[in-house]
Amino acid sequence: MKIMTLNMRNDGIIPFSKWKTRLKGFVKLIEKEKPDIIGTQEMTYKAKTLLKTLLTNNELFYTFYGESRKRNNTVYDEYNCILVKQEIKVNKTITYSLSNTPQIPTTKFKHDQFPRIITLIQTDNYNIYNTHLTPKLLNNKLLQLDCITNIIDKSKPVIIMGDFNLGMAKLKPFMEKNNLTDATEKIGKTFSTKRELFHLDHILITDNLNFKNTIKHNFKYKNIYISDHFPISTEIERKKNEQIYENS
Repeated sequence: MKIMTLNMRNDGIIPFSKWKTRLKGFVKLIEKEKPDIIGTQEMTYKAKTLLKTLLTNNELFYTFYGESRKRNNTVYDEYNCILVKQEIKVNKTITYSLSNTPQIPTTKFKHDQFPRIITLIQTDNYNIYNTHLTPKLLNNKLLQLDCITNIIDKSKPVIIMGDFNLGMAKLKPFMEKNNLTDATEKIGKTFSTKRELFHLDHILITDNLNFKNTIKHNFKYKNIYISDHFPISTEIERKKNEQIYENS
């Protein structure tokens, strides 16, 4: 199963480098790589609507899962949508708030400018999460990671992807606590495409999974990068000696 994560760069707050061209480039990357699951960050309502149209008319048809962080579809609202190939059955989906009350929409930790969220999809074989932590305030990032620890359902193998706004060193305690391995550990810096500064984007997997062929996509469409983050993909499979989980 091929997994991809991409911070799309919000098209509403600071228009960046021909948004519609970037969006078409995103579709071209999907056509080229054909990921089974795509985790997106900074997806706006406008982007979601346009992408749905482009991908519905495409031979690669994806279903979109996830609620927005403010539930109001304004320019400052964003989704952590998970896009899933139509042939993959999704049994359950939830969008949690990263807060002291994760079941309550739009809640947040003190000092966070916006609510932060994590989207879950549960398939027959995996629990897959997509998130985007706050860009500043280290203490709030750590609180958000604690919230994720409390949310994670380990009844099936787990994949957690997204823009963590943290490098490997700061993520390590969270990974150790949850028996997670980072499939992106050796790919280098993922932000930004203009000047590679930080490794912020990660795909974390539980120890009952293997990964291979992790790629940082240096991809342009019409000579324009499709985001300020590099898209990341990897191939995930179960370890052969792991039990088969019951369908839920």
